[in-house]
Amino acid sequence: MRCHCMIALTIAGAVTACDRASDSSTVATAPTLLAPSGLEQLTDQPWNSVAGNGWSYRRRTSAKDADIVSDGSAPFSPDYVLRIIFTPDMPRDTEPGVHWIELPRSREVYTGWWIKLSSNWVGSPAGACKMTFLWAAPGGQGQVYTALLGSSEPHHVGVNTEWAPYSQKIWEPNVSLTEIRHGEWHRVDWYVRWPTAAGATDGVMRWWVDGALNGNYIDVRFPAGGDGFHQFEFAPTIQIPPPAEQYMYIDHSFVRAR
Repeated sequence: MRCHCMIALTIAGAVTACDRASDSSTVATAPTLLAPSGLEQLTDQPWNSVAGNGWSYRRRTSAKDADIVSDGSAPFSPDYVLRIIFTPDMPRDTEPGVHWIELPRSREVYTGWWIKLSSNWVGSPAGACKMTFLWAAPGGQGQVYTALLGSSEPHHVGVNTEWAPYSQKIWEPNVSLTEIRHGEWHRVDWYVRWPTAAGATDGVMRWWVDGALNGNYIDVRFPAGGDGFHQFEFAPTIQIPPPAEQYMYIDHSFVRAR
């Protein structure tokens, strides 16, 4: 398996002026500087098994368990790729399964993963699928998730907050837009920071695709009764079941937080 910092350096971009607080180790592990120094690495998941390394897994509505496959086109660890299987008998608006890791009520979270949709992927009016979720603590405060938006390819990455005062709000790319196509690997990095005080409007959400900053919001409201995030998960939800078996592939993934 190749070193994580080596593959990250191949897509690294310039440090942005608003992020001067980073140290050199952060620059080496993030495309276009994403996370400040001091975040603890909670997991560096090679996906050599469907669970383990701090992760749990549960099959939900798919007729088949997720598994580990090899993929010579995978950019990081081609021998170990998580394959999430979507089957035609899945109910509407469900996920085939969920892979999750618990967080210690983290107020800053930085995650990164490689993703590929199978070439036969069929989208829905709401988009290709939801991808990853962060759940606010304590339970019941709400969630924020990344999604592949657009009913047909090319898709793009957006973020959806589901808590007051937004109820549900889709945050579209506001810097640049990177196209996501079926059968191709793409790198996604996502950084979320809780506001500096309860009720403040300086929460941060940023995401990068293939090293390019797509979304940059610095005025996000977070749940008034919340206290950080308690869980990060892959729970790729689709609106309409696929006509034939299709797959989401996940390569090497990590989570840093504090």
